[in-house]
Amino acid sequence: MRGMAIWGVVLILLALAGSLWGDMSAPTMPGKSRSLLAPGQPAPAFVAHDPDGKTITLQDYQGRPVIINFWATWCGPCQFMLPIFDKLAKKYDAKVTFGRLNVDDNQGVAMRYDVYAIPTFIIFMNGKAVDRAVGAVGEKGLEGLLQKYQ
Repeated sequence: MRGMAIWGVVLILLALAGSLWGDMSAPTMPGKSRSLLAPGQPAPAFVAHDPDGKTITLQDYQGRPVIINFWATWCGPCQFMLPIFDKLAKKYDAKVTFGRLNVDDNQGVAMRYDVYAIPTFIIFMNGKAVDRAVGAVGEKGLEGLLQKYQ
């Protein structure tokens, strides 16, 4: 009996939370997507840096896949992925453009691309975000993402 009462309280709390915060999966405004950038939508312009520090823009690489690593210096999983990202940048240099974007220095860009966890790797094709991986996915995970766009 006591267990049922606890479950009843939990359900009531969940119902209240839903009414207080609303349906978090629902659009924020009628006709507007909650996401600021839907898959396939043209990407707003921004500047990133390749592993050698050279400035890149999406517009410079039309017709070629571009992968951007959204990261931060204080992020342990990001630090784990940096040498993997650099290794794959060398391996796929002729096929894919690699860039990094520090979320601390570019908070507006990170928000625009719905980057709420790092590292986040976003693939762009012809100026459009087409895919992403979130977290320390390792070499196989990141390479699997890249191979989908060869």
